[in-house]
Amino acid sequence: MDGGGGGRRPRAVFMAFGTRGDVFPIAALAAAFAQDQRQYGVVFITHSAHQSLSTHLADCNVRYMPVSSPPVLAAEQLESISCDSVQSNVEHDSFSQRKKTIQVEHRRECLSAVENVFGNDMSTHGDFIVINFFALEGWHLAELFQVKCIIAAPYFVPYSAPASFERQFKQSLPLLYKYFQEAPLNMDPVTNLPLWYMREESPLLLYGFSKEIVECPGYWPFSAHNQVSIRHLLFIVTAISFLMVDSFAFLVAIHHAGSGSTAAALFAGIPQISCPFLLDQFYWAERLHWLGVAPEPLGRQHLIPDTDNASSINSAADMLIGAIKSALSPEIKAQATRIANKLSSEATGLEKPSGS
Repeated sequence: MDGGGGGRRPRAVFMAFGTRGDVFPIAALAAAFAQDQRQYGVVFITHSAHQSLSTHLADCNVRYMPVSSPPVLAAEQLESISCDSVQSNVEHDSFSQRKKTIQVEHRRECLSAVENVFGNDMSTHGDFIVINFFALEGWHLAELFQVKCIIAAPYFVPYSAPASFERQFKQSLPLLYKYFQEAPLNMDPVTNLPLWYMREESPLLLYGFSKEIVECPGYWPFSAHNQVSIRHLLFIVTAISFLMVDSFAFLVAIHHAGSGSTAAALFAGIPQISCPFLLDQFYWAERLHWLGVAPEPLGRQHLIPDTDNASSINSAADMLIGAIKSALSPEIKAQATRIANKLSSEATGLEKPSGS
């Protein structure tokens, strides 16, 4: 990537939010980029809960900039978050109110962090922002500061907007909907800046997959690349315990089909049992079954029975036992080994995207 000239050191901002499986692969990219492109000043913005990354990033000459928002917030966590931590003046906020307060503070901290990096420097040649799909704030900040944006996704997003999206959007935010409808065609109605697709270069989309695991569908945009090997993007820095020990110590991996767990078990070459709960986990669970390294995914009720009566618990136990027996079949064990062998032969570096 062109680092610019004129003696000014170009800046690269990597911004990733979510849990470890979402954040650590992007941290690995930031560290690798900083080591390879030493003329850049590299910054990594993420949750303060991922403080453990800071030492490793510092060793790789990456500046760690934390924001205070939690990686994930469930209703059960509400009591453990103090009002002071989210600057709330309401003693008994509802979950949705507290969540909105956290979101507002999160966006304010993101803006402050990026302002700290770019400041009032009008020269942005060579600068760019890399985000994951949970850090879409970075997309708009890239627009605001007029720098290039790259989206790095360590998991596949097969979803499109539902048919009812426009109708629901119009009902929920009628004034904003009207504003968008009346906005000039070649300008962003919020920032009054040129739209991305009107610029010379649209954002680059990087998918971190092996072609052994995910095909390259024809509908991907021309700016999409999946040249980053699954070994590099999904495994480096990811603290998956069974990667650190002999894989033969594990007969089968039972997990929620998150991208990090999925990749680690694929690389270890062990059979898997998946029980997806949300988002991309359903895609990966189906993909594992399709690849032949796992039986059909379990339903949530098979690990967490809906009721605590003996019948529900026994039924869930029977389903789990059946899944374990299926996963340990010679066919699935052999296929898991074959997939791992194919992955182990892939390149581990960050290859340059084809056509770039």
